[in-house]
This record gives sequence, C-alpha cells and structure tokens, in this order.
Amino acid sequence: MTIQAQWGTNEFKISQKQHRALEDVAAGYKLKYKSEGTDKKQVPDGHELQSFNLSYKVSPTVGGNAINEYLKFRKELGKSANLLVANTLICESKLMLHNVSMSAELISPHGDILLATITLDLKESEVEGAKPKASAAAYKSPVNKTKKKETENGVEPIAIKVLYNRKNITNEISISQCIHDMFATSQADTLLIKFNDSKRLWDGWKPSKNEIINVSYGIAKTGDMFINSVVPENGQMVLRASSIPPTAKDRTDKSWENVHLLQLAKEIAQRHGLQFENRGATDRIYKYVRQPNIPDFEFLQQRCNLESLAFVVYDKKLVLYDEAKLEVANPVKTLRLTAQDDFTLTDTSQFGYGKAIISNGGLVGEARSANNLSNVLKKKIQIAMNGQAEANRFARGLLRQENKNLTKGVFKYPLLREFSAGSVVKIAATGAKSWNGTAFISQIRQDYVNSKSKVVFRKAIF
Repeated sequence: MTIQAQWGTNEFKISQKQHRALEDVAAGYKLKYKSEGTDKKQVPDGHELQSFNLSYKVSPTVGGNAINEYLKFRKELGKSANLLVANTLICESKLMLHNVSMSAELISPHGDILLATITLDLKESEVEGAKPKASAAAYKSPVNKTKKKETENGVEPIAIKVLYNRKNITNEISISQCIHDMFATSQADTLLIKFNDSKRLWDGWKPSKNEIINVSYGIAKTGDMFINSVVPENGQMVLRASSIPPTAKDRTDKSWENVHLLQLAKEIAQRHGLQFENRGATDRIYKYVRQPNIPDFEFLQQRCNLESLAFVVYDKKLVLYDEAKLEVANPVKTLRLTAQDDFTLTDTSQFGYGKAIISNGGLVGEARSANNLSNVLKKKIQIAMNGQAEANRFARGLLRQENKNLTKGVFKYPLLREFSAGSVVKIAATGAKSWNGTAFISQIRQDYVNSKSKVVFRKAIF
C-alpha cells in the first residue's frame, strides 16, 4: 500500500483492495502587500488564504464507488483538517472543504457510473480570532515568521525527516504512521514508525544494539533513539525505538559509601554511554547506598522517588530535575479546551494521603501534606536512612509520589510541536472552570502523520 496524500482521516492511497490515486494536485499562494514610507513602497504583508484542489479517479474495477465517494465528501463540507502530500504538511493551517464535484466519464446502460473524477476544493481555514475576511493585520503568514527555532535557512522545515544512523532515509520509505510518546518521568520515550518497504531494504533486517533512529518535524524532535525492532506486519514494516539504550536491562550489584546523589546519576549515565545534566536538583550525600542487583534506571527511579526528583533520557542525555520546582514554572502557553477538543478531567484527591510514615528498623520518618486529608501512608522500606532529617525527607518524597497523579486530565489537540513532556501550560477549559490554571504535562503523544497531540496533564502538588 502507498499513501500519496491525506486530508484528515481521508487517505488517497494505492493498495491491492483499492486504487484511490490522485490525478491532479493544484495549489495557490498569493502574497498581500502594504504601502510603507513616504514613497508608498509596496512590501509583502502576509498572504491571502491558500487554496488547494485535489482530483482523483473512481471506478468499481479498482474498488471504488463514485456516488458513495461524492456523498461521503458532501458530508465533509465545512470541515477542516491538515493536508499532507507525500508525508509533507504543505500548509501550516488547516484546510476547509468548500466544494466537492463529480464528473462521470463512463456510464453503463443501467446507469452505473463506471468511471468518474472527484474534485475537492480546499481553502485555508481562518486563524482563531480572525474576522470573516482575512486581513493583513489579523492574519499571520509564514512569510513573516521570525521564530528562529522554526526556521532553517529562511524556510520552515515542516516535513517529517527520518535519519537512520545519521543517514537521511526519508525518501527511501513511505511512512503511514509515526507516533512519538514522551514521558516526564518513570518511563522511557518511545517511537513507532510504520512504512512501506517496496525496495525490500528492511525485510529480514535485524538491528544491532548501537543503531539509532532520529525523527524531526520542524521543532518537534525525537532526538537519537535506540532501535528495538523492525518487523513486517500486515504488509508494512514496523519500527520501534526507545530513548533508553538496550543496556538498560543490565543489572548492577554495587554499594557506595559517602556518595553524592549527582555522582550516582552521572555514573549511571556514563555506564550507558549517555551524557548527564542536572537541572535544579539539590545534591545530597549518602552515608551508605546499596544497589541490590537491579537495573540502573530502576535504581535511579527509586532514589528520585525518595528525593522528590525525576529524570528523563532524551537524545542520549540523562537529565535529572526537580519535579516540584518545574511544576510551578511559568506556563509556556495558554490552551483553551472546549468539548470539540475531546478532553476528560478527573479528580480523586479525596483518596490521597495527608500523612506518610516510613520505617527501616528503629528509624521512622514522617511527613505531612497541606491537603488536610486523614488517610495515612505507612511503608516499611529496605533502603538505608541516615538520621532523622533524611528519614523525614524520604517520607516527604514518597508521600508526594502517592499524591501527584490524583488530579489529572487528558485532551486531544492539533499538533503541539513546541511541547514535550515536562512542559507547563495554562489550561482554560470551557465547562470545567475548576480546572483552569497551571498544569504539568506528564505525557504527550505526538502523531506526526495525522498532526494530532494527545496530552496527559496534572495539577501541581503543594
């Protein structure tokens, strides 16, 4: 199967079951001008709403029905979606279907349409807050973009780009699915790519431990990821990758005396060929630490839970950060949620804990939350605690870990390329004003082919 183009959920593809191939693609892009200076010099000032026309043949001999196709797109009139041609988003804004027409070229004596051309007229949707007719002052054009992160040599790189072991293989594969899952803590980022292998370059291929994949979509980037598998599935090749190297499964049995937290994290990073970076995590010194034959990242996660910290692995770098500090950072953007954005909000804070009591032998650590709940978290841990202050700090970290996901939400949104897990946003939810305010993105799924984001967020813990 080969997918030539896609508008929303409508795919123009060639497969064994259906031949829905584009015959013609027409596009129009026209600049707007304004007068500047005393000489009234005409200078570019954005562009008019772009228009696109798509035409394709329909015939029952290749699995199509012209009347059904025509009626289907009639129901789509007025709807807006992104248009991708050859896996390239050729218009930054969504395109609205303004007109659909059918031209029958061959009709049987019984009235059956044996061959027809379907033509779709698409026009760029007006930006939020714009008036019915786009004006130079209200409409923001890519011509006037100045965000350096979004531009490359003056041209915005809005096509999906795939690097395999540093080699650009974008033109050698036909991508039908590309999903990047990012997590703020406790889980490695993952990548799923489905593509056609018409040249049989990947069939039977087995990746080695050091092979990497890197996908970018403008400012949205996966960074270098380690390939886990490439296997055939339903006529396509399916590639899966992870931000954490395959050595993450290796176990380590070791102990340290008078060791710093940052020293432990850096040692683990180096052991797996990763760089290390600290972003606001307070260094601690431990009198004694034991890693009892468990994987390194599992051990580091346990230590982070005790210290109210978190870590991510991205682009071959282990980043340790203070989760509590990041949660209350200034929001990078306000997201307005309506019923059309498919969002769900849940609040189970009444089931949280107001106090934690942890013990190891004769030493007991305690911590309280400001939520005034009566439930008490009681745990016996096998991790050494050096003194009362450390025991209380560990109790505070475990209490936070239990409470932090009690108030959370999920929503779907047009692709948020500038966001990643760990971003802080301001939520403005229609019909759910109690959820308005700052939110911490704990997970985000980037669907690059369908230009959609699925975001999991939670409120900050105080």
